Amino acid sequence: MRRPPSRLTDWLTSLLLIGGIAVGGAPRAAEEPAPALVRDLYYGEVLFHFYRQDDFTALTHLLAARDTGRVPHHEAEAELLLGGLYLGYGQHARAEAIFERLLAGETSATVRDRAWFYLGKLRYQRGLHAEALASFARIGGSLPEALTAELPMLVAQCHLAQGDFAGAERVLAAWDAPGGWAAYARYNLGVALVRLGRLEEGAAALDRVGRMDADNAEEKSLRDKANLALGYARLQVHDAAAARTVLQRVRLRGPFASKALLGVGWADAAAGDYQGALVPWFELTDRDPLDSAVQESFLAVPYALGRLEAHAPAVARYQRALGSFDTEIGRIDAAVARARAGSLVPALLAGDEPDLARWYWRLERVPVDEDSRYLHHLMADHGFQEGVKNYRDLAALSRNLADWRQRLDTFAAMVEARSAAHAGQVPVARARLATVDLEALRARRAALAARVEAATAGRDVVAVASETERDQWRRLEALAALPDLRAGGDPALRERHRVLRGVLAWDLDRRFRERAWRAQRSLRELDAALAEADTRRAAVVTAENGEPSRFTAFAGRIAALAPRIDTLRAAVDVELGTVERQLVALAVAELDAGKQRLASYRVQARFALATLYDRAGAAQAAAERSGARP
Repeated sequence: MRRPPSRLTDWLTSLLLIGGIAVGGAPRAAEEPAPALVRDLYYGEVLFHFYRQDDFTALTHLLAARDTGRVPHHEAEAELLLGGLYLGYGQHARAEAIFERLLAGETSATVRDRAWFYLGKLRYQRGLHAEALASFARIGGSLPEALTAELPMLVAQCHLAQGDFAGAERVLAAWDAPGGWAAYARYNLGVALVRLGRLEEGAAALDRVGRMDADNAEEKSLRDKANLALGYARLQVHDAAAARTVLQRVRLRGPFASKALLGVGWADAAAGDYQGALVPWFELTDRDPLDSAVQESFLAVPYALGRLEAHAPAVARYQRALGSFDTEIGRIDAAVARARAGSLVPALLAGDEPDLARWYWRLERVPVDEDSRYLHHLMADHGFQEGVKNYRDLAALSRNLADWRQRLDTFAAMVEARSAAHAGQVPVARARLATVDLEALRARRAALAARVEAATAGRDVVAVASETERDQWRRLEALAALPDLRAGGDPALRERHRVLRGVLAWDLDRRFRERAWRAQRSLRELDAALAEADTRRAAVVTAENGEPSRFTAFAGRIAALAPRIDTLRAAVDVELGTVERQLVALAVAELDAGKQRLASYRVQARFALATLYDRAGAAQAAAERSGARP
């Protein structure tokens, strides 16, 4: 028993935290780092898709951004994210190559240890236990405290999954498990010791877990499982009394209740209390008939009735069991036929969202149909879940490729429309360019520049004056030629003319520097406008000459992509068929195993029924012989 792992997205989030990017969540075993700034726009866009759980878009955009050099400030973080996304889609070789490349660089011991920890944890989640142990073995002594606490449990779980109970015992016995890990460590240690034949040592560890105070559903399930394991271990060494005591600690409504009830009954039967054994076995007969413990109770009840000499009820129960077994075998045969006909796997995903977004996806619900009752048991198998996930990803990828194949036609039409529009705009652009004489504008600009330069050099205040002021100056100059304003003319008029001319000259001189500066600025703005006009004219000419070749290049790329996508679709469809056949084989194997178990129970029921008939016949014959004596 282990703690349920954090979501794979949370684990990948922690990989990002190694690189210094602050994100929303972290696994339970990860510490919170200081936030860091996203400095590249394209990397931020990738993270946006990733946190929206749109992993396929994040992966494709990240590859494009990385290959075009658009994440220069986040190269390490981008590689970590890419490796995690590859892991999510089962691309372990590619992901490991990325981690190896990163870990071979100049990274701190903490970064290296954490990277190997999460790589090993993800391999463990995928069932790659040997590879996970190899990753864990490369961890040094720089793991954070929280991850150090979790590491021995993961290592022990890998050993247990490989059947290396001695290896698991070595790890767990030397582990001073902190806090919430202690109960899990004791349980796994107890299981390992029992499997190694050291029953009393294993029983002590399991008994501690079976008696612990449980505060949540997870701990209650662990406690039940420990009691179940210990109870059946006691039954195997014929310690019925101890087995019954332990098994009675299992909750009646928990996930292990059926097996516990079956074990309690066998403990009573082993002690000769067949009447007592009927109590838990009768309870079992009303439960899910697909449960192997319930199926066994169909035989256990008439067995106990037979030992109590209640032959008629025993016969009726055996006949009922045979009918139930025959019905279930018929249903399994029909389910196998439907699975082989290709209806099983598509039905599993009938209510699923058809996307490629969620790399941690698992099938949580099965469709409501006649095969659902069998699929609930099949869903507990990790290999089948992984196969369904692979099938789902392949189906979504096939749809994605089909969608892009349709888009190519749209893109080709867009290129054709743009090409036609460009051809229609060329004459219009030429006509408008013909109306603009840039050389004449430059000549006018040169004339203006000469006037400004002359006015500035000679401090010609009138040259930079406004049109109104220049008109006023011209009029005053014209008035000076009148007879009344000449020498000998009217002194009053001459004085007024002198004052007006002086005021205007003073005002023009006062504003000369500002106006000269504005004139220079206007010339610079005019130069910039002329340069922009040159640039735009060159762009128009370039577009006129270059756009047709660009359209041709786009059309060529689109045409080249079509066969490539067709090839990929064909490869995906082949792989899709392979995965579907594997899933069907797993499902059929599971169904056949259930069928074989039922067939074995049916044989036992027929044999037991025949034995009861023989006993009844022998008893009747004995009674007849006894009654015939004188």
